[in-house]
Amino acid sequence: MRTAARRAAAIAIVAACAVAVVPAAGASSAVAAPAPSLAIAPATEPGRRLVVEGTVVDDRGRPVPQVRLYVYQTDATGAYTRTRAMDEPHARLSGRIETDSAGRFELRTIRPGAYRTALELGGRMRHIPAHIHMYTQAAGFAERRLQAVFADDTLLADPYWADWVRRLGQPVLAVSVRGDTTVAALRIVLHRPPAPR
Repeated sequence: MRTAARRAAAIAIVAACAVAVVPAAGASSAVAAPAPSLAIAPATEPGRRLVVEGTVVDDRGRPVPQVRLYVYQTDATGAYTRTRAMDEPHARLSGRIETDSAGRFELRTIRPGAYRTALELGGRMRHIPAHIHMYTQAAGFAERRLQAVFADDTLLADPYWADWVRRLGQPVLAVSVRGDTTVAALRIVLHRPPAPR
C-alpha cells in the first residue's frame, strides 16, 4: 500500500513539473535537414579541402527550389584532365546537383588551381583567377553560366578582373578556414526572362 502511494505521489510530482515545449508561431518543430551534398573530388584527391555552402535565390531574395546545377573545375594543379590540361568538356572533377526546397546545396571538393599558362586578355598577358564553373537551370528562370572566384585571390586586384566580375555578375566566394578545410559561402541570384512583347 505504501509503495503504491509513493508511486502515485512521484507521478503527481513529475506531472506537475512537466513543461510542454511548444514551437513559436510559424516555427517548425522539426530539425532542418542538411542541404543536398555533392562530392566533386574524392577524399584521395590531392589539394586543400573545400566545402561550398550554396543558396540559390530569385531577384527578390526568395529561395529557388529544384535548381539543377552542373559544376566542374580544375584539379589543384590547374588541369581539367590528367592528359589535356584545358579539356573543359571532359573535366574529371565534375557533377550535378539539385537545390532543396530552401534553395540550398553543398559542394565537397578541393580548392581549384589556376590555369598553368597566361592568356592575352585586355591587351596583355594575364593569368586567370582560379574558379569553379557552374551552370544553372530552373523552370521559369533564365539559365546562368557562372565562374565562381575566390575573394582572397590576389589576381582580383587587377582592374581587368574586378570589372569582369562586376560586369558579368560572377559570384565571389567569401572564404574562411575550419581546421584543414576551406569553407566558402555562395549566393546565386536567378532572374526571370523578360516577358515577350
